[in-house]
Amino acid sequence: MQNNMVIKWVHRIVTVVLLLLVASYVAYQHYTGPPYDDALFKSQQLNENTWVYVTKYQGGGATVSEVYRYYLSGNITGDPIKILGAMAPFLTSDSGAASVTKIGRLVTVRITGRIFDFTNSVLYTSDGTEYIPSIELFAYPPT
Repeated sequence: MQNNMVIKWVHRIVTVVLLLLVASYVAYQHYTGPPYDDALFKSQQLNENTWVYVTKYQGGGATVSEVYRYYLSGNITGDPIKILGAMAPFLTSDSGAASVTKIGRLVTVRITGRIFDFTNSVLYTSDGTEYIPSIELFAYPPT
């Protein structure tokens, strides 16, 4: 009877320790590793203080569709992948051919393809000034 109780407590302790180890490893990978295995696909200046950067996912293969991430930012000097890795994309899609324009505060995106994720809540800094653009999205189904 005593042995059963000891075995149960040892099992509980080992389970909790393993759970903490796995959770710690996942948190460590999340906060220290690069968020995506991306490469810069293209960058385009929209106006004097706004650039759109598009990255393409390098992982996967024949069974994984192409993934493009769109970021709004000021001009990035240095390694854009490292800086974009700390930012959240406003659009994630399977198309790298979106048309992005900006007039005043309005950013217009026209894209044909699947949209995996989109947010119109973007804040970026350019030359020390913060910008919160309005984003309108026109998405068309793949042909």
